[in-house]
Amino acid sequence: MPDKNMRNDSPANAIAMPVPDRSGRSEAESARLADHFRLLLESAGEGIYSVDRQGRCTFINQTAAQMLGYKSQELLGQDMHALTHHSRPDGSPYPQQECPVWRAFQTGQGCQGDTEVLWRRDGTSFPVEYTCRPIVEDGEIRGTIVIFADITERKRTNKALTELQAAEEGRSLVMETARRVALDILSSQTGVEALRHIAEAARTLSGARYAALGVARPDGQGLLEFATVGLTPEEEAAIGPRPRGVGVLGLLLKRTEPLRIDRLGDHPASAGFPPNHPPMESFLGVPIRRGDTVLGSLYLTNKEGGGPFTEADEIAVQALGDYAAVAIHNLHMISRQRALVSGLIAAQEEERRAVAYDLHDGLTQFVMASHAHLEAFRRAYAAGNQAKAAREVEQGLQYLKEAVVESRRLVNGLRSLALDEMGLAGALEQLLAEEKQRAGWQSADLIHNIAGQRFDKTLETAVYRVAQEALTNTRKHAQAAAVRVLLLLQKEERPRAAQLVLEVRDWGCGFVPEEKIGENGRVGLQGMSERVSLMGGTYELHSAPDAGTTIRAVFPVLASPPQSKEGDDR
Repeated sequence: MPDKNMRNDSPANAIAMPVPDRSGRSEAESARLADHFRLLLESAGEGIYSVDRQGRCTFINQTAAQMLGYKSQELLGQDMHALTHHSRPDGSPYPQQECPVWRAFQTGQGCQGDTEVLWRRDGTSFPVEYTCRPIVEDGEIRGTIVIFADITERKRTNKALTELQAAEEGRSLVMETARRVALDILSSQTGVEALRHIAEAARTLSGARYAALGVARPDGQGLLEFATVGLTPEEEAAIGPRPRGVGVLGLLLKRTEPLRIDRLGDHPASAGFPPNHPPMESFLGVPIRRGDTVLGSLYLTNKEGGGPFTEADEIAVQALGDYAAVAIHNLHMISRQRALVSGLIAAQEEERRAVAYDLHDGLTQFVMASHAHLEAFRRAYAAGNQAKAAREVEQGLQYLKEAVVESRRLVNGLRSLALDEMGLAGALEQLLAEEKQRAGWQSADLIHNIAGQRFDKTLETAVYRVAQEALTNTRKHAQAAAVRVLLLLQKEERPRAAQLVLEVRDWGCGFVPEEKIGENGRVGLQGMSERVSLMGGTYELHSAPDAGTTIRAVFPVLASPPQSKEGDDR
């Protein structure tokens, strides 16, 4: 606020005035106590000021004056409401009679923990939490004392915390929604209905009686399934099984341009239709491709009115074929994603079960054992048995140390901190050393050519997790004495053709892979394969009884993260 509100007629400082002594103290002692009281108020970390019944400042400590942008002497005798409470946070006027400080005069009731906005000398404002109490002397309200604290940082911290909580809740909501959508796709979404709609649209657009859209096999040799429209249920039943790639249907898969036939019966490929199919005259077929990939075929028969299909029909149906290409591509993607999402969900549940088992069989046991020994220590100590008490507390502390080690192992299993600190090679070296110690392997070697190199975090995590799962399986099941981890960066002349090859081999008991990729032992092996697939890599598993096991994963190298001039500080 402008300094025009400042007045020079400052009343006497009520707190500084000697207080009539009713305790028998001398005037000097009372003055000394008043000085001590003033020193206490001046050294307080909160802002403190008092006003008389007219709202004029009778005392203000240095902390309050500094927060408001004034010197203490400048505020004595000034209207504190006009200087610091003149407007609300939104800029609207703040009537004095609505201010809690003023109400304390009227009702004798103070306030505590209220929030308010105070205005500084430079016209800026800041939030405060304040307490006000009426000053009562001889049963009469003489003024009000106000204590306030700047809560700007607290509000900023609370806002940041709220945003973090909202982000975490949003993340949880997104994860739950994604899980539900994935389960819904797995249970109901097939994509066939989209194909049927496209076939019906083509039939209506071209004026055909029959229409069918077929999905090609992955090798382009024949069809996997049909979506047919225009046939009655009786005709559908009479036709029976459809041919899967012979005659004119197979011919369409080998073409790049549409095929129009005025009289299908005259065409040598007409034998490709079932003998019980209703008589067909005119024919229009469109191959469906995505680039050089054959995805399927769309065909129509029996133009209404008995005439042949026209060039306009061909153009319209070919355009629909382009939409069909997208639908069939999505169908292929859905089919692959169904297996992938199913495996990922199963792997996630397996990881949760593994964490639960580790908590129950490891960390919880150590904590419970420590608790039992500490309870025994308490009883022995109370009974005066110092020797037993010492033994029990020592054993309890030992179990607590084991709990700390186990908790660190669990945390590292959830997210390898070594990856951030040491990079992929260093993290694998540490992992291999830990597994060697736990399993008692005679030898465990890491061979690599990536010393000091960093890769995309997603790639590093995927490689580390595959190696971790492979080593865990070896420790639990292989009964091996020796393990070797090979990690090689293979660079090609072509750009972006570099590959990171991970190979984990043991010379243990081995197994028959086909027997393990079933109900028992499926999730770990499948999880490794899916991690590699998600990165666009290839995965191989070779094992046989008494011949050991080799897991080989090849990852395409993603772009390396930018390096600072001072070096990688991750």
